[in-house]
Amino acid sequence: MTTDDRRAYDLHQDEWVSAKEAAEILGVGESTVHRMAHRGLIQRGSGYRRYHRPALEALRDRGEAISIGEAARILGRPSAAVRDLIAADELPPSSNATFPLFRRDVESYAESHPPPDERAGQLNAKSAARVLDCSVSTVLRLARSDRVPCDRDTRGRY
Repeated sequence: MTTDDRRAYDLHQDEWVSAKEAAEILGVGESTVHRMAHRGLIQRGSGYRRYHRPALEALRDRGEAISIGEAARILGRPSAAVRDLIAADELPPSSNATFPLFRRDVESYAESHPPPDERAGQLNAKSAARVLDCSVSTVLRLARSDRVPCDRDTRGRY
């Protein structure tokens, strides 16, 4: 190894850490670090089980990986909508198939994109009865006869 090669190696030496150090950075066990590397979640160096510190720190800073269902709960949207957000590159995915998103990314998206209120401006039958000054049964009768615009839920109820 030449002197220049040695300097370049020393310059970047602190960017690569052992499995033990990687485990400390991520707050997991060494075996978990090895599994994560095997699954492609973290970058492994060309040396024997050396891990890229900046990538580990970035992973740590993104928070825990979560499922689409958990992301849907956080976002207040159906799972299909979360999958659409991933496909549209609005939510950056992790490379983990079981837990494809990072909590911090989802929470950040939730703060900047509140869920759409699909029922904005709509009343339930009881509220409509108060507005129309009639009974709930009258509102339902008007809805069934299409004299009052309304939507049905998934069970076919007004």
